[in-house]
Amino acid sequence: MSEQEPPAGRGPLPQKFPHEPTRYRKAAELIVAMRRGEIELQGEEGFPEDTAPRNRDEAQQISDLVIDLLGRPVLGWKFYINAMIQQAPLRTPIYDIWESPAVLPPETSQHRWIEPELAFRALRDFPAREKPYGYHEILEGFEAVPVFEVIGPRFRFDSAAHMRQVVNGYRINPRFDGLADGNASGGYVVGTPRKDWQELDWLKMRVTMDAGGERLVDTIGGHPLVDPFISMFPLVNLMRSRDGITAGMLLATHSYSGFIPVPADEKVVSTFSYFESVEAVFESKK
Repeated sequence: MSEQEPPAGRGPLPQKFPHEPTRYRKAAELIVAMRRGEIELQGEEGFPEDTAPRNRDEAQQISDLVIDLLGRPVLGWKFYINAMIQQAPLRTPIYDIWESPAVLPPETSQHRWIEPELAFRALRDFPAREKPYGYHEILEGFEAVPVFEVIGPRFRFDSAAHMRQVVNGYRINPRFDGLADGNASGGYVVGTPRKDWQELDWLKMRVTMDAGGERLVDTIGGHPLVDPFISMFPLVNLMRSRDGITAGMLLATHSYSGFIPVPADEKVVSTFSYFESVEAVFESKK
């Protein structure tokens, strides 16, 4: 049986390609140019064919190169856990964090997309090391933080519906451009943290989001993993093989809603059981 023919029921293994550093660097340079407003690339077209990442591993290498080329401090990590065979979670850097209540400039998100999440902030350093971090030291090393993730892809889309159409098309014809582009993240608005979160009942946690007099999200126990902290155990140990995690870094995974467009100049408020609310306003374009 070949490497690309797994046993029945396991699904396809990731496709392998030759290592091409020049390809990855070209893609990273395009992302940096988009971030700096020097060029525009349309989301439906994506990267030019000779630079487009062909699997998640290449998307990760491109994202890592962007960190070096952009030269901005990394304030945390967004982890995308897709539970795919032989593929580690995708980690992308967080460059922008605002305190709630936040006023967000229009360039933060081209169509004012936002989603409520529960993230965790490191209370101590978890430096790179050979020995795995144990469950108890990870559990005691974080505080829980209600947040908004601002969805701010550098690729251009006509609307939220257009972006969803393009992303849904990846299920048929997989593309990894958005993963390389920071997994479309534009930053996070952080609320008031809690250090005594360990006994909270995640199954009963209600999350709502309102904007412009309309309720946009209302869910109970709606996290994809039920317990949002579960992912911290493998993720801290994933990072120990790289640069580690420093105190104050924000670690974010998964949303309670998916991205939702909201009106400009209207207060967006999200409530989380057990936590204080989080607020943000997108400024309109001048």
